[in-house]
Amino acid sequence: MNNSSQNNNKNNSSPVKPYLGRVLLVLSVMAVLLIALAFRVFYLQTVESTKYKKEAFDQYTTAITISPRRGTIYDRNMKPLAVSATVETVFISPYEIEDEQKDLIVNHLCETLDVEKSFVLDKMSKKESKYQIIKKKVDTDITDKIRLFVEENDIKGIHLEEDTKRFYPYGNLASNVIGFTNSDNKGIYGVESYYEEYLKGSSGKIVTAQNAKGQDMPFQYESYVGAENGTGVVLTIDWQVQSILEKHLETALADTQAQNRVLGIIMDVNTGEILAMSNKPDYDLNDPYSLDEEMQLMYDEYCTELIENEDGTKSLPDEDQKNTFYKDLVEARWKNKAITELYEPGSTFKIITSAMALEEDLPMTNPAYQFNCTGSKNIGGYNISCHLTRGHGLENFELGLQNSCNPVFMELAEAVGRENFYKYFESYGFMDKTGIDLAGEVDSIYHSDFNGFNQTELAVYSFGQTFKITPLSLIRAVSAVANGGNLMQPRVVKALVDDNGNIVKEYEPTVVRQVNSTETSDTIMQYLANGITMGSTKNAYVKGYSVGAKTGTSQKRDILDENLYIASCVAFAPANDPEIAILIAIDEPVGNYYGGTIAAPVVSAVLTEVLPYLDIETSSEEDSGDELLKAIDDYTGLVVSGAKTNIENAGFKYKIIGDGDVVLDQFPRSGTKLRENGVIVLYTEPKDDENKVTVPSVVGQSPANAMTYLVNNSLNIKLEGAYRDGVEGSVATRQSPEAGTLVEPGTVISVEFHHLDNSD
Repeated sequence: MNNSSQNNNKNNSSPVKPYLGRVLLVLSVMAVLLIALAFRVFYLQTVESTKYKKEAFDQYTTAITISPRRGTIYDRNMKPLAVSATVETVFISPYEIEDEQKDLIVNHLCETLDVEKSFVLDKMSKKESKYQIIKKKVDTDITDKIRLFVEENDIKGIHLEEDTKRFYPYGNLASNVIGFTNSDNKGIYGVESYYEEYLKGSSGKIVTAQNAKGQDMPFQYESYVGAENGTGVVLTIDWQVQSILEKHLETALADTQAQNRVLGIIMDVNTGEILAMSNKPDYDLNDPYSLDEEMQLMYDEYCTELIENEDGTKSLPDEDQKNTFYKDLVEARWKNKAITELYEPGSTFKIITSAMALEEDLPMTNPAYQFNCTGSKNIGGYNISCHLTRGHGLENFELGLQNSCNPVFMELAEAVGRENFYKYFESYGFMDKTGIDLAGEVDSIYHSDFNGFNQTELAVYSFGQTFKITPLSLIRAVSAVANGGNLMQPRVVKALVDDNGNIVKEYEPTVVRQVNSTETSDTIMQYLANGITMGSTKNAYVKGYSVGAKTGTSQKRDILDENLYIASCVAFAPANDPEIAILIAIDEPVGNYYGGTIAAPVVSAVLTEVLPYLDIETSSEEDSGDELLKAIDDYTGLVVSGAKTNIENAGFKYKIIGDGDVVLDQFPRSGTKLRENGVIVLYTEPKDDENKVTVPSVVGQSPANAMTYLVNNSLNIKLEGAYRDGVEGSVATRQSPEAGTLVEPGTVISVEFHHLDNSD
């Protein structure tokens, strides 16, 4: 018993047994940890391998972006209008910067790049970063200084990468068509925005690698992907035509003080290509966010005026309100008025109504048919007036168009009928956007519900009122009337080209649909050409060319001010076989607001320069006026008596300065062309400033009076503008040199004449 108990006690007191549980526990924990570790390793090597490979790669590599060169924008003759200049981005790698060079780097970057010290220090504090941008779009003359600084001081951590900056060689030229780019080289507005996909190109990248000691790693750790430059864009715009248009729009803006800008469009009627399109005032493409002098005055005035708050109190505008006003000012200049603003076309729309009447073969379009304009016509209980309130009396269709007679067109529209008129209105494109390749085009405003299009609406639509369209929509439609009836798709881009100028893609002219017959077109163009000698279009006359034109004056009825108008004129040349159409619109002029008085002269001035430039032939039916001019001979060296006789025989007058017997000098010089009775000044002694004469003012004078007045003051005249022999009623509106200028006797004074009869 005792032996048995002793044996049991020996077994229970074994030295291994008390530790066995602990060992098993430890082994179990280790097994779990090993399993967890194995699972974690598996997870990291499979599930998250890509992530950690990238982090490791990023730790020992640096990627530098290679910016593509944005495609060049050219005019139709390959003159660059928007180019990309080389600039650089300055960035630092805080990871590489040595502590003892920090102050030196900060001071140099602040001074060279004109940035705040706190800004650079903040970037430098990101110690693990290898890419902190200090400044973008830095010109190379500045980055060259930074390179020299890095080299001379053995600087680590300052880097440069090539970039491009958009540059517009001609500043404001075609700004509302071209648009501009932002700080990231992305297109904003115009062609820059619409063709962004082609212009932008694609970025490249250089990846370099260094080990923990900052030493370059083997080549296999480097990679290079080249940038792909953007595609060039060739506009339909002609730089020279655009320049001419803008020059005369600037003059029109100054003359009329238009409160809501002036605009002009020149279109190839046969292709729909836009040769020129401009709004004035516009903006500088190289500095689009700045205010010009006029805008600055408006901004300053806004900032100092009390404005009414929602609670009825008044206070000066706060910063947010100022910023909003500033933004609105600059963005208003960016907008292309030709496609983003609507207007009532007024009497220019009578071209379309005329085409409808001819297409319907209405009996009243027969030359023998007589309308009787009494000054108004009652439609649906409303008495709708003609612009000539006393009435035009008896007139046929052609004369009604030339007189811009509202009652004639109300009768024509009534005969066409509501349904047909509505169909034509749609066919000529007024219910749709033109689809031009520019962003921001707006929809027309018209009676989209035919049931609401009653007889009164029909009547006022006939002469272009109570509906609103874009100026581009109008010129597209009337160009169809001019070209034989093809409604064209308007375009501002002609082709895409590569870096070498090779065509990548060409945009062909697109006919949307046929809207009228060639017979209709020929008839209307002939009527408009005949009307250039009378009525409101006299001021659109272009010496030596056959031009057809129609003017318009529309009141802005949606603004509670009866004195706000839009004056416009559309014209075609040559009228017998139109090649181009031009539309000029002057929005909210101060003073005279009739299209025939203020818009038609702009058309004449533009076409006078554009038609010869485009090599459009002069018309055999139109006198250039040169037959009335004669070149003067060289009278120097002749005795005075002989020179006098020769001058009189040539039909000129003379003035002798000096007491000598021989002509020493003359003015104007030989070869100068003068009108009959022009004056030639002969000098028999050296010229003296005391011989100069003061140019008198002839503004407001008739051509005959102006000629007489100038010749009597020993000066000659060059008649410009709407003057033409046999057409009475024009008066001088401008002269050069201006009155009061001292000039040599015999100087030719250019005098511009226009008709001021205040007609539509």
